[in-house]
Amino acid sequence: MNMKFFKKKTEQPAVSDNVNLNKTRKKKKIKKLIKVLAVILVLAVIGGIVYNKLVVSKLKQAISDDTAETAEVTKMDIQKVLSSSGTIAPLNTYNLTTLVEGEVISADFEEGDQVEEGDVLYQVTTDDLDSQINSAKTSLSRAEKNHENAQEKYDKAVDKYNEAIADYNEASEKYSDLTIKSTASGYVKSLSVEEGDDIQSGDTIASIYDNTYMLLEVPFISADAKSSLVGETAEVQISDSDETLKGTVTKVSSIEEALSGNQVVKTVTVKVKNPGGITTTTTATASIGDLDSSSEGTFSVFEDTTLTADKSGEIVSLNIQEGDRIKDGETVIVLASDTYDDELDTYQAAVDSAKDSVDSAEDTVTSAKEGIEDAEDAMDDIVDEKADYSITAPITGEIISKDVLVGDTISKDNSATLCTIYDLSALTFEMAIDELDIMEVEEGQTVNITADALDEVTFTGTVTNISLESTTSQGVTQYPVTVQIDETGDLLPGMNVTGEIVVDEVKDVLSVPNDALMRGDKVYVQDSSVTETDGDVPAGFKAVEVETGLSNDDYIEITSGLSEGDVVYVERSTTSGENVMMPGGMQGAPSGDMQGGGNGGGAPSGGMQGGGGR
Repeated sequence: MNMKFFKKKTEQPAVSDNVNLNKTRKKKKIKKLIKVLAVILVLAVIGGIVYNKLVVSKLKQAISDDTAETAEVTKMDIQKVLSSSGTIAPLNTYNLTTLVEGEVISADFEEGDQVEEGDVLYQVTTDDLDSQINSAKTSLSRAEKNHENAQEKYDKAVDKYNEAIADYNEASEKYSDLTIKSTASGYVKSLSVEEGDDIQSGDTIASIYDNTYMLLEVPFISADAKSSLVGETAEVQISDSDETLKGTVTKVSSIEEALSGNQVVKTVTVKVKNPGGITTTTTATASIGDLDSSSEGTFSVFEDTTLTADKSGEIVSLNIQEGDRIKDGETVIVLASDTYDDELDTYQAAVDSAKDSVDSAEDTVTSAKEGIEDAEDAMDDIVDEKADYSITAPITGEIISKDVLVGDTISKDNSATLCTIYDLSALTFEMAIDELDIMEVEEGQTVNITADALDEVTFTGTVTNISLESTTSQGVTQYPVTVQIDETGDLLPGMNVTGEIVVDEVKDVLSVPNDALMRGDKVYVQDSSVTETDGDVPAGFKAVEVETGLSNDDYIEITSGLSEGDVVYVERSTTSGENVMMPGGMQGAPSGDMQGGGNGGGAPSGGMQGGGGR
């Protein structure tokens, strides 16, 4: 009997229920996974921090052990030195040139020769300079003659001006008294003016006549007629009468005259009081002591003159009339009051005119003098040019190059060098000093010099000039300082040298290396009692505050805070800060000294290496 077996069917859930069930399961798995990952991440961070602290601690100790250097505080001399290199040059270099032209006919020297200042180096032919000199001499002579004539005119103008000044002063004095006085005594024989007239200086006012005394002029033998007779008493014998009068000799002529019979005589004048009968037709003889006149003589009136005005102006008062007797010095006329100003104006005009003449003449003299100077300059130029035809050494030194030879032609338009001379009595070079240091450099400072070509030889120079002609490159300004070397030894122009100027110096002072000084003027002094690192201060050291003084490139003076023999920490210049890579990119180890590996911890490069994380 065949039997069939049938499997019992079970009831299947709906399709939508299966989907919901799967979603629920997935969410539970995700939540579980997140919790696991979170735990793993927290553990990784905590592990990294712990590991990093351990590494950093060990690294610090390794760095301290590896890089710590020490130095002992000692006493030494410290100098602040300014240094610069340069090239040796002669004390003076002269490139000989000339403005003359012609053919070189002599050049008796060679390169390397020593020459003295003033030695003749070149001689050049001269052709037309003599004629130029003669022409210049003629021009100079003409200019000198013009100056001489101008000076004469000036002198005359000055004399005329002085005369005008004198006339003005005289007129000022004269017209301060507006009266005209008589210049003689006698009777007014005639009157030529009246009140209200305008008179000019020199006009006739009146004729004055006085025959109270008469003058007898008689000849005496020349040998007897001496000037000593003046003042002697004379007896006068009136001709054609027996009347004898007393008189006084007033004058003895110095002129000799010849009478008939070749008798040489001189005229003697005798003043005689007129008794009333003597006229100009009366004749008489005279005797003076034992001397007698040679012949008769004639009388003349003692006073017969014309009174003239000595000033100009309007007559406001006339004090004389015809027939009046007046005396010498008596006022005869009074002029109007405005006469003074009018007359002085006239004299002032004369002064002004004379002054203009002086100024004009002075200008002419100045121009003539300039003409002489121009002519002299032209002459000097030609003479100098002729002198230049013998070209001499301008300095004492050594001939370095000879560029023009005998037979060469020199042109005025060619300013080429004839030869070059070095003054090697001393040598110089220039130091370039930074603007921050230039104020410490002074003329006269000593410079220690070494030459690249001369080993183990030191020369001494002196600062001779500090130039203000600075140069600036990439923001740095430098000033050229000239150094002169008097004791030159084997130094030669062109050699490269280095100069050092000691601008400050201290001797036997406490000092430490510059790298021992930390920020804030602190020094780490060795102290065995310090067992742990304190911030930047390594284990085994303590920070000490110090005061500093002079420093150079290597050492610095300590003025307080340290004692001789103290051991100080010297920081290596290659040490850098901590910069360790933390997991997840966090930093906390020294950069360059430690290097993080993968996502794990960090380790020192070359010594420690972090393993990869999981």
